[in-house]
Amino acid sequence: MESLRIVLVEPKNPANVGFIARILANFGVSDWVQVGGVEIPGSEAERTGASALETLNLLRSVPSLDVALEGMTHSIAFTSRSGKYRQAELLPELTFPSDEGIALVFGREDRGLETQEVERCSQLCRIPTRDLSSLNLSHAVAVALYELSRAPSRCDSEQTSQSVLSNYESRVRVLERVSEEIEAIEFPDRGEETKNCLRRLEAVNIEARDLRVIEKILKHARWRRESRVSK
Repeated sequence: MESLRIVLVEPKNPANVGFIARILANFGVSDWVQVGGVEIPGSEAERTGASALETLNLLRSVPSLDVALEGMTHSIAFTSRSGKYRQAELLPELTFPSDEGIALVFGREDRGLETQEVERCSQLCRIPTRDLSSLNLSHAVAVALYELSRAPSRCDSEQTSQSVLSNYESRVRVLERVSEEIEAIEFPDRGEETKNCLRRLEAVNIEARDLRVIEKILKHARWRRESRVSK
């Protein structure tokens, strides 16, 4: 739980935020951020989170999901929708990554996460329900943290202690270089197919050592291309 981050995207109900502060205190989670969201001082959050004001005061507000995911190696989007390219896994069947730096991302109370926000995340997860398609925001956070607290028996056994996953900003940096090389060779991007592909790849788990190899390849490719131009 010490390496876990809770990300709330534009929460609209301060009371929910206060309830979530209590839940985080229950599970020993202290790292949490809201993208946009509500004003806390003087709001209902201080009443519903009265027993966990220390945790409530740790909530940080950031301008974008990209900033919220900085430093994280893995992000799980909680959504009731199926993606165009990926299907959401049911929470009871989800295998949690055993690496540090996991972000659980929750959307707005009224409409959840947008498509581009879901695509920013490494994994999609759905909490199974019966008659309604979604839970109250604070309830969803509670259920997710309970499942994660049971996760030692469900961690990814294929990941060894020697493997270190790259963080989000490192993947963005490398894929920006890939994009620059694609533009340099004037590759035709019909319907922004390549651009969308690269954006989806930002969410894919890549080991740090593999990312360094890709950087070396890009550096060599640029050197070869520029050498030919100079001749």
